[in-house]
Amino acid sequence: MNLKKNIIYKIIITIINFCIIYGQGTYVKYGWELFEYVVDARTASLGSAAIAYNINTIQSTIINPSLINKRIKNISITHQSRYGGMVNSDLLGIQLGKNDQLINLNFIYQGITNLPDTRDMLIDWGLDGIFGTNDYGEGNGIIDEGERLDASKLRFFSQYQFGFHSAFFIRFFDLPIGIGIKTISYIIDDNSALGMGLDIGYNKTFNKSSFGFVIKNFPSSGLIWNTGTIEGTTPSFSLGIHHPMKPFKQHSIIIHAVGSIEGSFSNANLESDFKSGIFSLDGSFGFEGSYNDKIMIRFGKNTVNNLTGGIGLQWEVMGLDYCFLSTSNNIDIKNHHLISLKLSIDWIISKFLKK
Repeated sequence: MNLKKNIIYKIIITIINFCIIYGQGTYVKYGWELFEYVVDARTASLGSAAIAYNINTIQSTIINPSLINKRIKNISITHQSRYGGMVNSDLLGIQLGKNDQLINLNFIYQGITNLPDTRDMLIDWGLDGIFGTNDYGEGNGIIDEGERLDASKLRFFSQYQFGFHSAFFIRFFDLPIGIGIKTISYIIDDNSALGMGLDIGYNKTFNKSSFGFVIKNFPSSGLIWNTGTIEGTTPSFSLGIHHPMKPFKQHSIIIHAVGSIEGSFSNANLESDFKSGIFSLDGSFGFEGSYNDKIMIRFGKNTVNNLTGGIGLQWEVMGLDYCFLSTSNNIDIKNHHLISLKLSIDWIISKFLKK
């Protein structure tokens, strides 16, 4: 047991040192969104506000690594289609270990194909249309009068992202702290990058309500590109609450209300709920009506102002969840769809043994 703890602590210290050393390059706003929106359908349909709601799925530890408290005997697969099928993501989750030594493992893939590259299309020769005369407009990157685009130089490329997220518990001053270790790999045309990050989560229940707290990208998640560029992402935090309600005592109907606030020191924008300089706060919420834990209806709003909704069906050996995300305001793009399938590992094994 002590050997396992020492190994875990060494891994965490190594990641922190990696993030500190390689997080001293250029700081960027984006780079780790893969772990923000590639979640299971149940979480997404609740506006990804389930920071404090332990829905007992393997993927729930992506948004809060402390939401792991009992054995999950199933394998979970999620497919997500975004922007009218332009962006497709897949998420596979499994759990290893037993008793208080559980670890959730999530594997993420995202692919974007046929991206147009127009960088070499502009014949930027200025007003006289002759290269090398240094006349007005030559080399300014703008289509001036007399300039044109060369359609033959239009090319297409693809972008791929591979992510891995593991979550487990450690004891810190006798508090159960969730640790999320994540890695990401980018392949964009001829460029590639590799990154590593750390999330820390905590969840506590008072009476019937649960409260969650997460620090993401602590102390700074780093990306190293093959070009030598080093990109760091500053930490952010999330606060969440979950409260179950039972409006009808004679019926097995439970309504789960969840809400969360996400704070960032690098992602302030015009649509943020609150912003002051580089600091911003964005809220999200969700409601889930559950009948006998078999049929569930959900709706909510996430931090980027997508209205969310979905349904869930649970059988003895299988569960199915669907999520619908509307487009953001004033943006004419397609809606998003997610489908998650959970299969009992014991059932899968029994089917193979029969053969």
